[in-house]
Amino acid sequence: MGSEEPDGSAYHIEAVDFAVRVLTTIAAEADLSMAEIARRTGVSRQRILRMLRTLESSQMIVRSGEGKSYRLGYRALLIGESAHAQSDVLSRAKPIMHRLGEAVQETVQLRIRHGDETVCIARWEPPRDVRVHAVVGRRRPLHVGSGKVFLAFMPQEEQERYMGGELASFTPRTPTDPVLLRERLRELREEKFHISRGELSEDLIAVAAPIFGAGGAVVAALTVGAPAARVDDDDIAAIKEAVCSSALDLSRQMGFRDTSAF
Repeated sequence: MGSEEPDGSAYHIEAVDFAVRVLTTIAAEADLSMAEIARRTGVSRQRILRMLRTLESSQMIVRSGEGKSYRLGYRALLIGESAHAQSDVLSRAKPIMHRLGEAVQETVQLRIRHGDETVCIARWEPPRDVRVHAVVGRRRPLHVGSGKVFLAFMPQEEQERYMGGELASFTPRTPTDPVLLRERLRELREEKFHISRGELSEDLIAVAAPIFGAGGAVVAALTVGAPAARVDDDDIAAIKEAVCSSALDLSRQMGFRDTSAF
């Protein structure tokens, strides 16, 4: 007898909801006083004060107006910038993913970074019985497959922090040796693409390329996955060319100008 999935209310955290209300109130109009924030959210000044102090300590908000009012802090602005970039890349990527998928007739994914993982935010699958099945929302660690696209272009200190932790192994080909992994990342930075063979599943080959934003940072990874038994070296070379060309097209649309890097 199976268990039922809890509804959304079972996971509702009131404090998080309250923090979001305060942040959206400040986002709607900067430089509001504590009293005005309390009035607009409909809660007591004492409770608002505690929340403001918490958000201020995490740099989500900062004081303004001689310390008597509040506006969004740099961390909130970074979240907003990332949300804009991810939304923008998703809308621009869909037609490119469709053209790429039609050209190679293999599964295409668009992945973004979320902490020490990547998340699939869009997919295109061919009408074939045997294909790679992509799941929107599925997470993968950074040292596997297309995740290395993000790992390669991270600041060195952050990169070393990640590689200093435990690197999960999924197959004998999963790169868990930091020395070998550093070499692969160096090659990826130079070549602007990565081919992974059996790193997550022994019967899977994937080709990935970075999507650069206007500021030069990697905002997403475009990847094509195929069953290893179906593709030979010529097929992989053709997929690589198609992926890199599509990644360049999308990077240009995102405002990236240093296209000589490809």
